[in-house]
Amino acid sequence: MQCPGGTSCRQDACAPSEGCAAVVLAAGQARRFGAQKLVMPFGESTVIGSVVAALEGIGLAPIVVVVGADDSVSVALRDTSAHLVRNPDPARGMLSSIQIGVSALPENVDRFLIALGDQPRLRAEGLTHLLRAHEESGKSLALPTYRGKRGHPVVFAGRYRQAILDLTDAQVLRDVIHAHLDDCVEVECDSDAFVRDIDTQEEYRDELRRSQASG
Repeated sequence: MQCPGGTSCRQDACAPSEGCAAVVLAAGQARRFGAQKLVMPFGESTVIGSVVAALEGIGLAPIVVVVGADDSVSVALRDTSAHLVRNPDPARGMLSSIQIGVSALPENVDRFLIALGDQPRLRAEGLTHLLRAHEESGKSLALPTYRGKRGHPVVFAGRYRQAILDLTDAQVLRDVIHAHLDDCVEVECDSDAFVRDIDTQEEYRDELRRSQASG
């Protein structure tokens, strides 16, 4: 299935996705970056603000953002619809943030996606197509791919909420995905925004250049 990654979007193509929520991971300490990367300027917003805006643009609710001790991320999102929850110990790893975010979702959520807070070039059109491909496939999981590489966000049917919460500290989210590959659809995308994130200053500058080049 082909997933467009462009920036233009017709109103009917970006209709809200009923019953779909989001968890955004934003509690990392960004040691390799050397500063709080999520509040760095990006377009008319910040890195994390751009991610949340894309999710808001397709009507996802609730949008649960898992933050750490750095209040600057919370400040950057104060004018958004994001529901912030705090990970008291982000050093435990990404799974701890995933579980905190997923536990904050309604128990009866129809489906949800897990997104990274440092993928600011995601756009509403591509996200909408990913969700529609997931729905039309009849599968419970959806993975965006670009030139054979799997990326984020990952879409889950609501019934996987408990499976994620049941993971142990020795496991990772991929364990749920790999255990249910027969229930997963891969959605090929024409934008590398789904497979790129920001860990270093150089990657941040590169994402800025790519965003400016795409208009």
